[in-house]
Amino acid sequence: MRAAILISLLLATAVQADEIDDFLQREMARNHIPGAAVAVVKDGKLVKLAAYGMADLENNVPASVQSAFQIASSTKLLSSTLLMQLAGEGKIDLDAPVQRYVPEAPESWHAITVRQLAAHASGMPPGPPDADIPDAAAAVKAAIAKPLAKAPGEVAAYGSDDFSVLTYIMEKTTGKTLPELIAERITRPLGMSGTRFDNVAIGKDRIVVSSDIVPNRVSTYQWKNGAQQSYRFLYPYYTISAGGMFSSAHDMGAFLLGISNNTLLPQPLQEKMWTPYQLNSGKPASFALGWTVSTYRGERQVGHSGGPALADVVWYPGKKLGIVVLTNQRRMSPVLAHGVANFYLPAPAFLKDSGIQDSQPERTAALKPLLLALASGKADTAQFSNPAMASELNEWYPYQLGAMPPLSRLVLLSETGGKRVYRAVHGETQSVRWTVAYGADGKISDLELADE
Repeated sequence: MRAAILISLLLATAVQADEIDDFLQREMARNHIPGAAVAVVKDGKLVKLAAYGMADLENNVPASVQSAFQIASSTKLLSSTLLMQLAGEGKIDLDAPVQRYVPEAPESWHAITVRQLAAHASGMPPGPPDADIPDAAAAVKAAIAKPLAKAPGEVAAYGSDDFSVLTYIMEKTTGKTLPELIAERITRPLGMSGTRFDNVAIGKDRIVVSSDIVPNRVSTYQWKNGAQQSYRFLYPYYTISAGGMFSSAHDMGAFLLGISNNTLLPQPLQEKMWTPYQLNSGKPASFALGWTVSTYRGERQVGHSGGPALADVVWYPGKKLGIVVLTNQRRMSPVLAHGVANFYLPAPAFLKDSGIQDSQPERTAALKPLLLALASGKADTAQFSNPAMASELNEWYPYQLGAMPPLSRLVLLSETGGKRVYRAVHGETQSVRWTVAYGADGKISDLELADE
């Protein structure tokens, strides 16, 4: 596997390598990212593998393609692939009620299926991790004691106990721990030797934290008050299937190669894993089985980010294109993988759409300078019904908008009552979609940004 990776790197073009390097290093400087790494898989080959900056500022350790970044919620990609393997072998029935595997589950769980757990649609309430819960069995017991927040299948609610219950089911079904299963079935066969869990634990005195040694572990930081701060998020054992893994660009590239070459799952099972869950309303959720599902530049996209910006992993099945970007700066949005994807995906045809006739062109004229100001975090809060919301937008939107070319035009796609949907075209080849709601006072009451 290692030799194949090195050989496939020779297939990368110099132009692409230079452009991607320049883009990522520019974004690292703009977003105060100490260290980053990237892997790109195209047509079953690894065509880009690189690292930049520092993995550890205190010890002056450069980042490398073997540096083990905390990938947070991108861990779900491996956990759900494991689940799909077990389902394909008939060991777990995705459409069986959870009570088949958790007989002690309450009556309120009778309609919850394993599939709903993987799609975050069980109805279980979200909640912060509890470091005092020792294992998945104890986590299930704690989950049973809490009432459901929603009816099963009603909504896809991220951050609940779903993956903790999945961990329990996979461990109970196989008689092996989750780390053993992932090592045996995914990381070891793919040569992902630097991928592991750190088995963190908090002492009874609440002031001591211990963990396993993770070779080449990257330190995580957050930019705050004009300076870097060391930052560490701890994943108790029962939560590790949802976010506890450390991995490198080299290893995550190998994982995408395993997806691309059908080494981990045959194509039919991959498609089942990427099929959006259908909610009770009949609408598709934004989650499939542990993978997010969406479109970007007109292409179907599956994947998951984590941190929110420690890891961003995207896969375009129709193009056999996969991108991994890992960073050690948590205080930003996961936008870098799309920036890299722009070097490989053609400009979408929908950029030529002219939209609908604008019945209130004055609103569009006023909106454009506001969006330009948001890109630099300087939008006038007086234009919003809720100035606090505007301040939050000024903080977060520069991460995404600042990486794009200047705004060239706004295209009105729809308007219903006080809500308008626009396509904002940046330069000639990139775009985002804005949903703008206006209140009775004429000010903006809500503003949402979406990739497209």
